Amino acid sequence: MKKEITVEYMHDLLKKSVFQNVDLSKVEGMSDDERRKFTVAEADDLLGQREYGDSMYWYVGQFLHDDGMRRLDNPLYQEEGALAKWYIELADFGYALIFHIPSDLDYLEPGLGQHPYDFEQDYTLGNERLTKWLHDTPYRRLAVMTARIMLDLEYERVVAHFDAVQDYYAEHCTTDFGGYLKQDAKCDKYVDEVLHCIQTVSDHQQQGRALGLSDDEMRVVDALWGWMPHDYDKDCVEAARDICQAVEASLPAPTVIRSRNGFIAYKKPVMKQLEAIAKKHDVDIDLTDEYNITMGYLTEWLYAKYSRGLIDNDDDLIR
Repeated sequence: MKKEITVEYMHDLLKKSVFQNVDLSKVEGMSDDERRKFTVAEADDLLGQREYGDSMYWYVGQFLHDDGMRRLDNPLYQEEGALAKWYIELADFGYALIFHIPSDLDYLEPGLGQHPYDFEQDYTLGNERLTKWLHDTPYRRLAVMTARIMLDLEYERVVAHFDAVQDYYAEHCTTDFGGYLKQDAKCDKYVDEVLHCIQTVSDHQQQGRALGLSDDEMRVVDALWGWMPHDYDKDCVEAARDICQAVEASLPAPTVIRSRNGFIAYKKPVMKQLEAIAKKHDVDIDLTDEYNITMGYLTEWLYAKYSRGLIDNDDDLIR
């Protein structure tokens, strides 16, 4: 017979497992702001207690499933005491951190958040208060987790839209940052890496827009160059503009049913056309090299244009 988990058992388990040296009795008399500050401090500590932040993951797991649903077997959800409520508050805060969910930055420090109804807008370089906080806060593990949320939002923006940018982030910003949480110096390094990369991408795309390029044209320039960032070589820019124009003219009518086989038939003659356009502008691409990064980027872009998001991607399409 399964032993019933009692409130007393949970208090004892949490105290012995993660709060051995923490005076929890003071929670009862805290103001809202004092409790917020206490939660932030304890969250930072939990993230650094064990390798890869296991203490925080373990703690959150006592309250929430990975999908965010409450654990029905945790009796603290039915407890009215201030400490039980604080446990839950910390678990909710920790869940957002370890699953990289944008939340109200004012919880970290009042004044960091500017969009109470759209938290994602605050996780940007344009939020100068946030970037300053990331450098200055003594809570270095929270800085890492916040930077990781910024990185995830950037990935969401570029995935399926800017292949070379996505690869740049993958090359320069690790998502396996657990080892960074043990030392402040490593935390600083991770935050600097993320902010530098986001700034590099922002500068690169602003440069493209200053040249009058659309997102498609910037994506094709990056494909022709085979990397990002770069200085928008004149020949690549001119080739990209012609390529985008040619592809728009080549696409099937909106009423045509899209399919993987249809794309394979569509791709071959269009790629020949793109190769000719590139060569006209002294940009060399090799249609015979299936491992050529430019061909990979152009194929992904061409497939996105052809499919209009109506069919899933498939690795066989790039062969």
